[in-house]
Amino acid sequence: MADMNSLQVPGENNHISAPSSPSVGRNDCSIAPLTPSASPRPEARLRTDHPFSVVVAIDFGTTSSGYAFSFTRDPEAIHMMRRWEGGDPGIANQKSPTSLLLTPELKFHSFGFAARDNYHDLDPEEAQHWLYFDKFKMKIHSTTDLTMETELEAVSGRKVRAIEVFSHALRFFRVHALKEVKDQSSSLLEGDEVRWVITVPAVWRQPAKQFMREAAYLAGLVSPDTPEQLLIALEPEAASIYCRKLRLHQVIDLSLQPMTNGLSLESDGSRPFDSSFRQAREQLRKARHSRTFLVERGTGELWSEMQTG
Repeated sequence: MADMNSLQVPGENNHISAPSSPSVGRNDCSIAPLTPSASPRPEARLRTDHPFSVVVAIDFGTTSSGYAFSFTRDPEAIHMMRRWEGGDPGIANQKSPTSLLLTPELKFHSFGFAARDNYHDLDPEEAQHWLYFDKFKMKIHSTTDLTMETELEAVSGRKVRAIEVFSHALRFFRVHALKEVKDQSSSLLEGDEVRWVITVPAVWRQPAKQFMREAAYLAGLVSPDTPEQLLIALEPEAASIYCRKLRLHQVIDLSLQPMTNGLSLESDGSRPFDSSFRQAREQLRKARHSRTFLVERGTGELWSEMQTG
């Protein structure tokens, strides 16, 4: 595993400085090749009898990303992330662009709106020394031979290891999410009291899912010794679970029109089932936007994915 200190913790005091030569000595980072992680230990599985105190769900999207969290003592109270720094004035942003900006020395500078705005404010010549990544999530899916040494190319043409790009982004979420969790909690939480949930597309192959898990380890979300703290959730499975949790009144509109030829019809002439399906689909669309279903799932039992790493 790479030296955790080689990744700068995202902070609020980073400022753009004059470009300088990229730092050297970064080739000494050694990460083991992608291999399936071990199944949780028997004693780890018993942790479900003693729930985690909080569940943090990260929606790592292709275009935009965000997070939400819920305390297990009150799982129905979903706390959405605060408004992102650098967003358009007057607009409440529940997500931030999946954009990352690294300094010429390959250090973390900013993520999301801040990364986008800071990069665009750079002088064109100066920008060539910086590394800006945008919508980089699916690039690891399109890579046929994904390894820990796979590189991503920044807008400037410079390359950096993909595992570092993803770990920078995940560490950013960790820092900001934990700050909000601590602000909402009256007690001091230990690191092992937090369960993390990260979504991945169903089309991702096992190496890509394992890559995301390794990036989470490198970012400090969890330790490889406690893999049960991290759930890699398939997006359609999470959506299906949310649909099963929908209350009846959320799925079926009870205010149907009078009977016609023995069948109740909606105002547009459609049958109740068709209308209910559309309503459920709309509820699902809203839930996917809010990431509520991810937090709800995180309070339950372990995903089957944990059995295979």
